[in-house]
Amino acid sequence: MQYNNRIIAIGNYDFRPSGTVVKSIEIATACAQAGLPVELWVVRDEGALRARVPADVPIFAVGSAARLRNRGGDLALNIPALAAALRRRQPALFLSGGNHLHLAGRIALRLSGQRHSIQFGARASNSAHHGKVTHWRSVIGRWNNRLKFGGADFTVAVSHALAQEIQEALPRSKLAVIANGVDLAKVDRLASAPFDHPFLDKRRNGGPVLVTMGRITRQKGFDLLISALGRLHDTGARLMIIGDGAHDQVVALRDLAEKEGVSDRVALLGYQDNPFAILSHADLFVSASRWEGASNALIEALACGMPIVATDCPTGNREVIEAGDCGTLAPVEDAIGLAVAIRKELQTKRTEISQFAEARKWSLDHCLDNWVNLLSDCLERGSGQTVRQVADVRKHLSGR
Repeated sequence: MQYNNRIIAIGNYDFRPSGTVVKSIEIATACAQAGLPVELWVVRDEGALRARVPADVPIFAVGSAARLRNRGGDLALNIPALAAALRRRQPALFLSGGNHLHLAGRIALRLSGQRHSIQFGARASNSAHHGKVTHWRSVIGRWNNRLKFGGADFTVAVSHALAQEIQEALPRSKLAVIANGVDLAKVDRLASAPFDHPFLDKRRNGGPVLVTMGRITRQKGFDLLISALGRLHDTGARLMIIGDGAHDQVVALRDLAEKEGVSDRVALLGYQDNPFAILSHADLFVSASRWEGASNALIEALACGMPIVATDCPTGNREVIEAGDCGTLAPVEDAIGLAVAIRKELQTKRTEISQFAEARKWSLDHCLDNWVNLLSDCLERGSGQTVRQVADVRKHLSGR
């Protein structure tokens, strides 16, 4: 099928390890395999996940030579550069890969003068409610959602709860749900790899091994998890944290572990190219997030057969846990409540078979098929037709 050489541009800030970047690469790869013209656009062509981009997916870096250290500031600085790239290359569709880029992308598209010829799509990756939902957080969240999604031709949320949260910002006909998925065959293959660490040495008399993963940021709540570990001394539980982050954030976690008296029971592993080798040998996966959209790590832990404790944060965790009765929900921003939930789950007997069965509901193939169908229809119908297309696709989306 011919698309007049107009491409799908999928944008992110860079290739740092994150669920948003992983999913953007997966979507771009699926589009390329389906014969759709696609490029990955980044402000900064750097980050560990760049190595995962296949050779047939072009990378286009739009960033200027001048840069700021802060991602938000550097994005703002490069809005004119993104606008110039949109004006020069004129993709048929610009898909903002995650919440961090939506506003900058929207402004850049308007500055480019191509708003009526380039479709703008947004992948809603996270809740705007950063922690416990209060009145003022709800007000700010609604304003934030209108700012980010109000000008999009279509928005795809990664969970039904997230779609409900942002539906006030745009017509329901412009909103679809495509849940994240996991490549079960890949996880199964990588999970069998060895990983040498004292916490995982079964010959030693140690307590249960807890594991969590994600970028070391306030969002992920690793501080709450370390504080919860300090209330589980009698269990002998140890904690492995997979993921990297800013130096000051890492130092803060080490200092907190020292303060809680658990520094000998916390291992900060940094970024791991194969986290599944660790997950498959640990006893419990814990997500202490203050907010999410839909956690990739959660369904990856399921695919490794792990029992789960996850905070009932906005949004997505409840959908995974309650759909398959595969773990325990904990209160948000509550280290004591998190410790109680961990203790409860450690005493609950779950079989790997039931966890694997639940993971199979979150198929990566189904997720990517929906993305390819949506984006190919956008290319075929062109600007101004996206609303109808998303409404059509939405009718057929189960969310998984």
